[in-house]
Amino acid sequence: MKFNKAYAAVGATLALGLSLSACGSSSGGGGASGDSITVAVAGPMTGDNGIYGQDQLSGVKFAAEEVNDAGGIPSGPLKGKKIKVVKYDDVADPNQGASVAQKICDDTGIMAVFGHSNSSVTLAAEPIYERCGVPLFVSYSSNPEITAKRHENLFRTLIDDAKMGSEMASYSHDQLGFKKVGVLASDDDYGDGLKTNFNKTADEIGLKVAKTVTTSAKQKDFTPQLTELRNAGADSLVLLNTYTDAALQIKQASAMGWKVPIFVTPGSNSPELVKIAGAKAAEGVIVAAVFDPNSKDPGPAKFVTDFTAANGKAPGESAAMSYDSFYVFLKSLEDGAKDRKSVISKTDSIGTFTLPIRGELTFTENHEPTIVPGKPAQVLLQVKNGQIGSYAG
Repeated sequence: MKFNKAYAAVGATLALGLSLSACGSSSGGGGASGDSITVAVAGPMTGDNGIYGQDQLSGVKFAAEEVNDAGGIPSGPLKGKKIKVVKYDDVADPNQGASVAQKICDDTGIMAVFGHSNSSVTLAAEPIYERCGVPLFVSYSSNPEITAKRHENLFRTLIDDAKMGSEMASYSHDQLGFKKVGVLASDDDYGDGLKTNFNKTADEIGLKVAKTVTTSAKQKDFTPQLTELRNAGADSLVLLNTYTDAALQIKQASAMGWKVPIFVTPGSNSPELVKIAGAKAAEGVIVAAVFDPNSKDPGPAKFVTDFTAANGKAPGESAAMSYDSFYVFLKSLEDGAKDRKSVISKTDSIGTFTLPIRGELTFTENHEPTIVPGKPAQVLLQVKNGQIGSYAG
């Protein structure tokens, strides 16, 4: 989810250079080889953001295993073919992401790619995929710039930061009962986009923001900002960043003896949040989520049960998102796609999909999810007894 303009600029420069080099044909390519086809998952598999890439990989692999165990692709010209999954580590770096994109582009045995996790990396890699005609299914990069204009080959199944920030303000006011919010945002485009839209909606609905402060990259001591917000009279905290920063902020607020309700983003919907912050400090923290692992609805409940049985642990949020994205891709194959070019055209022409977890998904003209008025795209979860579970109210 995280995005940084400086990194994106560097990545875009590299992307331009790579996209001008030799790459796979944009007409076809990526078809079946023998009795199988191959897809790639590209994301941070190592480093501080590694959990996002690993979760996305596990979601795609689990979906492919479901298809393979049932006899392969169920219908279409590739009926019966099995699906292989390969991974690429972009280490959450735009330069590496551009390099990964070129490798995938050049390997005409790869039909489609699922990724990347970090928005700056997706923005650096996308021009290469587009030039080479590689279908890109984005399930966890949320910066609005990704779908600000139409890219024929890109299909995003996740709402963007503008929608997330606005909904978090509405939840803060309508359901959580916050009166005077302290907003702490990361000093990057992820935090900035969330902050801008949170504060805009807060102003519109009458939610008072005591103060908004930002943090710098790689900062570890957030005591100065937390003290500033406490002195401003904040009765609640909204942390607009990912779990690595949020966890330390929760831990340090607790160490200061500052006991106020804390609300965090989908980027913090990870067991690592509790692990880093400590169960005692994290108790009661409210989490905005785009996937509810505790849902009783048949689709999500079946996914959680089956995934847990197969992997020995419950799925992370990005695993669920990439799992659904895989079924967008699969539908294109069932409807006649057989290579890169036809996956793009079929996915575009289908438009509306029925997915295992979220149900109906309809793409806009720019290939992002259609927002249904009055229907939130996020749910509330809460830390209880060291686990992120259903929101108790």
